[in-house]
Amino acid sequence: MIPLNLQRSLTAALITFALAGPGVAKTHLLKHDDGEQDSKRSISGAGHAVRFECPGEGPWRLTGIRLHASRYGTSRAPNEDFQIVIASDDFDRRIEINKPYSLFERGKEKWVRIPLDPVEVSGAFQVAVFFNPTRTKGVYVGIDGDANPSHSATITADAPETPSVVEGDWMIQAYLSDDTAGDARKLLSQSDRQTARQEDEAARDAKVLGAARSLTLKHDAGATAEKMNIQGALYTVRFDTPKNVEAYVWQVKLYASQFGGQHDSEAVSGDVYILDQDRRIISRTTFPYSVATQQEAWIEIPTLPTRVQGRFYVSVDAHGGKRKGLYLHYKDEAGQELATTDARAGDRIEPAEWSQKFSNMQWLIRVKVADRPVAY
Repeated sequence: MIPLNLQRSLTAALITFALAGPGVAKTHLLKHDDGEQDSKRSISGAGHAVRFECPGEGPWRLTGIRLHASRYGTSRAPNEDFQIVIASDDFDRRIEINKPYSLFERGKEKWVRIPLDPVEVSGAFQVAVFFNPTRTKGVYVGIDGDANPSHSATITADAPETPSVVEGDWMIQAYLSDDTAGDARKLLSQSDRQTARQEDEAARDAKVLGAARSLTLKHDAGATAEKMNIQGALYTVRFDTPKNVEAYVWQVKLYASQFGGQHDSEAVSGDVYILDQDRRIISRTTFPYSVATQQEAWIEIPTLPTRVQGRFYVSVDAHGGKRKGLYLHYKDEAGQELATTDARAGDRIEPAEWSQKFSNMQWLIRVKVADRPVAY
């Protein structure tokens, strides 16, 4: 049996999710660490194991993992694979996946994303990684020493009855999706983004839309010089579908730039919410800061396909602070009633008490809607 402290439940961070009705995919990033590495270890003769729990009923698919890690040894990665094991909580059922050592680089530990062919999981499950290290090659995996209780252990390949519990948690995270049809959008990789910026927007849209027809809803006339980072606020803009016709949100655009140099742009994220006419949350999509640069530009954020009709709202939470955030541009327009600075209130996003201080700011947020759900 797995030790009791490994069986304890902890609500994992749900980095990306949707609250919409049936047919809208949900994606979650399960983690136990706080993103701050306190130490690291390479384990000879054993593997790094972390216990996760699915958020409610599935079916769920494990679509990838990521590790805060670095390789040591020769400058060239060894021409061999390491092993990822996806197992039931008691390791009675398991799937073994091999990936190349070359995924990891030498130097300071950093987040490494590893996509997987979807693996069905339910309830509690284990993710274990075996690097078979020696003195001349191996991988250091980061440890968050503040985690209590621990959800991590060191285990041998045959998963013994009493694995060795780790003080803290391995910095290993798991991506889950309930998308069984492949419609959920994978956030753009760096190479995808570089290619996308070189292509015409209409051509890129055409690749995504297929037979669907799309319309951009906006209130601005283009880029402006004014910009703002308001800590603790969500930036909201009101929209209406033409003639009250049903439509599906598939992309949100912001004119923005990121700031701060002490964060990992792949690990820090913001959220885009779609709200109904009563400002209740319909869906939420998380985007990494890496979609933006420190240069001002239109940022394209693909969203989960979300049905809207008539009046609806788009709300952006950049989770900005003093040392990192997104500058969101705006038009200074006295008396405008289309945009607000808001706060989260349960399943709603509403104007904050202090929002009147920023009532002149018309945020540069646009939304694209289609006449049918768009599968990215």
